[in-house]
Amino acid sequence: MASSASVASQVEQLKPTQSAAFPAFSALDLEGRSTKVPAPGRAAIVNFWATWCPPCRAEMPLLQQLTELYGDKFQLQLVNFKERPATIQRYMRDSAWSMPVLLDPLGEGAAAWGVKRYPTTVGFDAQGKPRWRVVGELDWSTAEAGKAVESLWR
Repeated sequence: MASSASVASQVEQLKPTQSAAFPAFSALDLEGRSTKVPAPGRAAIVNFWATWCPPCRAEMPLLQQLTELYGDKFQLQLVNFKERPATIQRYMRDSAWSMPVLLDPLGEGAAAWGVKRYPTTVGFDAQGKPRWRVVGELDWSTAEAGKAVESLWR
């Protein structure tokens, strides 16, 4: 995991003019329900990940802890990159993660957002404006990471 000093350098602050770089899209969850990404009307953290990605797997327990810590202040949206639902379900069950997963089966959402490295995480405020982006693994348990998350609703 990244040290606290490098956490601040990993969190790229985004300008309001960069909204067009992250167009909203729809994704299906594992039950087949369609969901807007980012979540409309509330702060959202969108994390592109895959089961074959070791840094993605390392982040998962910390992302789950964020949802437990902050309750309903934001919506975590885990967008899986191009894997079969059965693979994702097995991974989530075996890892005992309880977070909902969205599917990007053709990688269209990732391509639209310019995601080339996994994990990639983008934080949005309640108005749907991107506030920051993290490319690569981040230690979400640090104070700096907490400040970035809290900036989504402040």
